[in-house]
Amino acid sequence: MSHEPTVEVRYQDGRAMLFRHGEPYFIKGAGGSEHLDKVAAYGGNSIRTWSIHDAERILDEAHALGLTVTLGLEVGRPAWGENFNYWKFWEVNKKIEELIPVIEKFKDHPALLMWGVGNEVHLFGGNKYLLYYTLNKIAKAIKKIDPNHPTMTAYHLYDKPHKYFSPSLFMPDIDILGFNAFDRIANMYDKIYSRTGWNRAYMLTEWGPTGHWEITDTEWGAPKEKTYQEKTDLMQKYWNTMHEDSVYFLGSYAFYWGFKYEITHTWFSMFSEEGHESEQVHFLQYAWSGKKPENQAPIITHLSIDPGDKNDNVYLDAGENYSAKVFAHDLDGDSLSYRWELRQEEYKFYETGIFQHNMDYYLVQDNMAVIEFIAPKQEGDYRLFVFVFDNQGNFAAHNIPFYSLKK
Repeated sequence: MSHEPTVEVRYQDGRAMLFRHGEPYFIKGAGGSEHLDKVAAYGGNSIRTWSIHDAERILDEAHALGLTVTLGLEVGRPAWGENFNYWKFWEVNKKIEELIPVIEKFKDHPALLMWGVGNEVHLFGGNKYLLYYTLNKIAKAIKKIDPNHPTMTAYHLYDKPHKYFSPSLFMPDIDILGFNAFDRIANMYDKIYSRTGWNRAYMLTEWGPTGHWEITDTEWGAPKEKTYQEKTDLMQKYWNTMHEDSVYFLGSYAFYWGFKYEITHTWFSMFSEEGHESEQVHFLQYAWSGKKPENQAPIITHLSIDPGDKNDNVYLDAGENYSAKVFAHDLDGDSLSYRWELRQEEYKFYETGIFQHNMDYYLVQDNMAVIEFIAPKQEGDYRLFVFVFDNQGNFAAHNIPFYSLKK
C-alpha cells in the first residue's frame, strides 16, 4: 500500500489542487508571524515566513491555532553572504548541507504546509539559469529527506519569459511557483499560461497595495504612499483578479500581516506598532470569512501642509513654521485621537537595517487634527506622518513627503 504524502499538489481534469491529509486545501494566508490568533479568528488558514528565524515557536503557535505554515528557507543574501557566487558549486553544496538539519528538524511538524525555497533570489545577482539550477538542487535535496511536503520558490514578475524554454524545465523539483505580485497581478497570467510560461501550480506569495517601486515619485524621488482606503480598494481589485483563475491557482499570502519598515513604517503594515488594526485587516477578514468587523477602522480622506494646501511636491523653507491638517472620519461615530511623526526619508534601509527616528522635537504639538511643526533646519527630504486611532483598537495612517530647502 503506497504512502500518501501529508501535503501534495494533484492534477485532476486539467486543474491543480493542493491536498492536505487527503482533503482539498485552498490557501487563505497572511505573510508574517505576528497576530497569528487574528489570522485564525478572521478566517485565514495559513501563514508564510521568509526564514527559519523563531521557526519552532511560530510552527507550534500556528498548530495550536489550527493554522499551517509555508516555512521559508533563506537562499542568497544575507544568510549566504553579500557576494555569494553561485558558480562555486562547492559553496552551494556546503549551504545545502547546512539546510539538511533544518529539514530533518521540522519535516514532521503538524503545522508544516510546504517549504519556501528562497525569496526573489534572482534579485540578488547571478545568472538566472544558474539560480534555477541551484533552487532545484535544494528542492531535490529536500525531497530526499521529506517527500511529504511540496517545495515552492517565490519569484517576482519582472523577468521576461524565455523565448523557447519554460522555467519549469529548469526546476522540475519545484512543485509550486510563488509570485510576489502587487500592481502587476494581471501580468502573472502570461508567466503561467504562455507557451513558455510555468504551466503548473502556483500561488501568490506576496500581494497587497502598490509597491513603492511601482509608484509615482516626487521630483526628488520619494515615492508617494496611498491612503489606507486607497490601499484597501486596490486589495479588493487584486483579490477579484487572482480568484478569476480556477486552473492552477492554489491561494495566496497577503503582505504584510504585522508591522514592518519598508520605505515607511506604514506602507505595507496592516497593523500599527501597538497592534491596532487597519481597514486592510478588516477587508481580509471579510474576504476570508464573509464576515464584516463589528467596528470599522477610521478613514483618512486627505492630508495637507498649509499654507497653500500643499500635498504634492512640497518644498518648505528650512527652520520655518508650518501647519498641517488631516481630514478623517469614523463610520461608527467613534471619537478619534491623533499622533504625528516627522522622519527623514528612508532609502538605504535594505543595506543598513537602520531606520530614521521620529524627529518629534520639530512638532509644536502632535495630538490634534491640525498641528504646527517646524521644517527641519538641515536641508533634505522628510515625511510627515499622521496616525488616527478610534477607541476600539483600529487605526488609519497617512503621510506627505516634503523637501526642506535652505534659503
